[in-house]
Amino acid sequence: MAAGSPTTVGITLLNAIIILVIAGAVGGLVNAFLSTEGFIVSRMQTLDDGSRVWRPGFLGNVFVGSVTAFVLGGLYGPLAQIIIGNGGLIPINVGIVAGAVVSGVGGARLLTQEVDKKLADATNKQMSKVVDNLIRTQRRNS
Repeated sequence: MAAGSPTTVGITLLNAIIILVIAGAVGGLVNAFLSTEGFIVSRMQTLDDGSRVWRPGFLGNVFVGSVTAFVLGGLYGPLAQIIIGNGGLIPINVGIVAGAVVSGVGGARLLTQEVDKKLADATNKQMSKVVDNLIRTQRRNS
C-alpha cells in the first residue's frame, strides 16, 4: 500500500445501517439544538381556534434524521450497490458518515419547518379574526 493512500475497511450490512442511522440521529439532535425552541418533548398543542398540531419535539427530529440518513444512504451511498443477503463487506468512509449526519439535519429540518408552518398558518387565521373584530368594533363606534 502506498503512503498516503486511503485505507478501506469493510463492515457488514447491518453495521453500515447502524452507523448511518446513528449518524442521522445525531443530525436530528443537531437540528433540535439549532431550532428556536430547542429540546422540547413531543406533544399535541391545541391552538386558540381549537385545532390541534403535533409538536414532534427532539425525539421526532432524531427519528426523522435517522430515517432520512438510512434512505439517502440506501439511495446514493454505498448501500445502493449492495445486494441484500450476499454476506459481503461494505466499504464505508468518514465522508459517508458525515453525509448521513447532514442528511439527518436536513430531514429533521423539513419536519420542523412543516410544524412551524402549521403553527404560523393557525396564528395568521387567529390574527385575521382579531383584525376583523377590531375593524367591526371601530366601524360601530364611528
